Amino acid sequence: MTKPSKCISLVIVAGVYIAAFFSGLVVYGLAMRFFDPLAAFFAADAAATAVVFIFGLIFSNASVYDPYWSVAALVLVAAFAVYANSFRVISVFYIIAFAFWGIRLTVNWAINWTDLSTQDWRYTMLKRKNPRLWLVTDFFGINLMPTAIVFAGLIPAYFAICAGGEANAVSAAGLAVALSAAVVQLISDAQMLRFRRDAANRGKAIQSGLWRYSRHPNYFGEVSFWWGVWMMQAGALPHIWWTVFAPLIMTSLFVFISIPMMEKKLLETKECYGEYKKATSMLIPLPRRRVS
Repeated sequence: MTKPSKCISLVIVAGVYIAAFFSGLVVYGLAMRFFDPLAAFFAADAAATAVVFIFGLIFSNASVYDPYWSVAALVLVAAFAVYANSFRVISVFYIIAFAFWGIRLTVNWAINWTDLSTQDWRYTMLKRKNPRLWLVTDFFGINLMPTAIVFAGLIPAYFAICAGGEANAVSAAGLAVALSAAVVQLISDAQMLRFRRDAANRGKAIQSGLWRYSRHPNYFGEVSFWWGVWMMQAGALPHIWWTVFAPLIMTSLFVFISIPMMEKKLLETKECYGEYKKATSMLIPLPRRRVS
């Protein structure tokens, strides 16, 4: 079978996401007859995820799901505003934040993604470890769990937009945190891309730029973004403080799952990573420690 080009692969993935969008729209319309709006939005989100999962099986590539993280969030925030018929300042804040974050993250994925013939190494590892449970791992672990986590992260935005919240100084600070976090991601991803393109760096770990002060500045930016999302709602609707669980879940995902999995591979494949790990903060950018 001829290997698909990157351009054709991107067109195919775009087609998959269009199909997922309309599937979610249909399910949303049906779910609104039986459930409250938040549950209906999640049902639509899960239905769209299922469509992406099915196409991932068709193409034997679970990475078809990878851009869903950033694409679905922007669509849902816009859908919240349309549902509430609310384009007040707080709604605009959220649309600006998610547009900047989501479009940038999706473009970064498109730049680094090869084509439909390649799959994220983590998915391949999980499949090899337990091939009999691969379908379960693929659907629940790779597709549905991230969808649920992102949806949980969006709950503050849902309440701020749909429950009549008004933006204030705290909300503006939250927007500033979210946009700054996306800029940190932009800078760290650009530094990593430049590092990887230099053949002399093959087998080495990046230790310059933001990566000199944090082993995962891109993840720091991601976690910070979701705290900014919560801050916007905390300012507009401070009595709904319990939505703080949303950024806490997101932080836990990176600290206890994503980073340990990534670092296990880096310790095995990158020279001097152990020394770099001892001297450098895991997440929050800090001055480097002295290591004897």
